Amino acid sequence: MGSSWRHKFRWLSLPLAVLALVWTIWLLWGSWPQLRVNLPQLRLQWLLFALVGNVVAGYCGFEAFRVLFTRMRPALYTRTCLAHLYFIGQLMKHLPGRIWGVAYQSATGRLATLAEWVSVTAVYMVLTTFFGLWAATVVLGSMYHWSWGVLAFAVGALVYLFGWSARCFTGLFNLLRRLQQRGLTRLCDALRPFVDVDSAFKWWVWCWFVASWMVYLLAWVGYGMAWPDLTPADGVWLCAFYTLAWFVGYISLISPSGVGVRELVFVLLAHRFPPDAVAGMAVLGRITLLAVDVILGVAFLPFRARLHEQHMTL
Repeated sequence: MGSSWRHKFRWLSLPLAVLALVWTIWLLWGSWPQLRVNLPQLRLQWLLFALVGNVVAGYCGFEAFRVLFTRMRPALYTRTCLAHLYFIGQLMKHLPGRIWGVAYQSATGRLATLAEWVSVTAVYMVLTTFFGLWAATVVLGSMYHWSWGVLAFAVGALVYLFGWSARCFTGLFNLLRRLQQRGLTRLCDALRPFVDVDSAFKWWVWCWFVASWMVYLLAWVGYGMAWPDLTPADGVWLCAFYTLAWFVGYISLISPSGVGVRELVFVLLAHRFPPDAVAGMAVLGRITLLAVDVILGVAFLPFRARLHEQHMTL
């Protein structure tokens, strides 16, 4: 039912994405004169700082993925081979249809089944989204008052510790099995390694995700230092807004990587900041994330040959 609905209204994706982009451009049109003045004044060393920070955050995200994958299939791939599968899959998410990344991982990393790739990707996506929203709410709460930040941190920690439980997974399995579809049954079987996990495993996952998002927030300090009209605190504040916009674009399913939708939501959330700065951050944020995927994808591309050798020996 859901699949047929998406297929029926797929033709709306491109017009809606274009409409979101046009609306964003219209909202920011008045900022062009100031934008033209500030762009030549950007501090390039701080833009480089932001790029390096994004690359480090992206790699920390991979380490979180590796911890999850080795929980499902221990010692199946070396770190570099798994990094190749992960980062090339990340790069392919920019193609129309996010499934291409998982399809590449399944076809190239054939020692794991498609259901296993889907399951570890699903768990990783849920955790990435959770930690991103957690970081954004802690930042935004702290900006208003430190007590709100502490409350947001405490609530997020409790949700992580007690929400990831066998009871929650059992309820999810029961719901999926009622649909009586073979693919969902295989997915439930593949998710079983993540059901009963100990505190040490949760701690390692927590460490890598927190490290990734802390470095990402620090990278946005670089944006604040690079832009003439912003401060480091403004960079962190805008990072929180951009993360919320990323989430909305991620779940919108309207366009590849939420293009258009993410920028529109970011502009609406950050309306209190100078329009030229918001426009610049929207563009820089998108370009930087794409650049990170390209840099890390190219860096680990040569390990495809080593991946093939590992397949031959197993």
